[in-house]
Amino acid sequence: MPAVVARSSALARLPLLATTHAPAGVIVNLLVRLAIVAMSVDAIVNGSDQRFAGKALAPRDIIITLGFAMVFPLFWRLRYRGRAWREYPWWFDSLYLSLFAFDMAGNSLGLYNAYPGSFNNVTHTYGPAALTIVLAGAFGLTTLEAMGLATMLHVVLQVEELYGDKYLGTHNFLGAEPEYQQFIGATIGTLVAGGIWWWSGRLRRKRAKRVHRPSR
Repeated sequence: MPAVVARSSALARLPLLATTHAPAGVIVNLLVRLAIVAMSVDAIVNGSDQRFAGKALAPRDIIITLGFAMVFPLFWRLRYRGRAWREYPWWFDSLYLSLFAFDMAGNSLGLYNAYPGSFNNVTHTYGPAALTIVLAGAFGLTTLEAMGLATMLHVVLQVEELYGDKYLGTHNFLGAEPEYQQFIGATIGTLVAGGIWWWSGRLRRKRAKRVHRPSR
């Protein structure tokens, strides 16, 4: 623990990191963002590669890089105009970005093709779990609200995959049984993450300033 504190203090002395409460979080956040950009370029430049074939990843990755990845900075700027950026929730933002980075890595490293179905189960379990923590910690939702919204967004993703295959000619929907397994994984992930958030007072103390005051 002293070593971790010492490293954090050393980072805080760097000019560009001195104004934030989480200098290590800034570095991790920037690295994840750079990884997302690099994997997006990979999918765009090598769109015909077997890793990306039939997935329409180029437009999706552009939307992620220029749209979804900017949700936190935009929300913080619009919601907390009077607050200093030194209070920005870098770790929650990094956890949020990891949803996209994890999925992109699965395509760039060929894991979806090497482990069809199995790697999908992993990402579909991790995604809603991480999103539950993000929604509760960064946006001030209660545990049940965060779990419910994370579950609904996962359903939206599944519907998008189904109708994307039907109308856009992609190949993301794996069939009824694999999708059922993904729903089970998502449910388990959400329940576990919700339980961890509910019982961990330490995590809840790291909650960013919220839009409303949740009861739990």
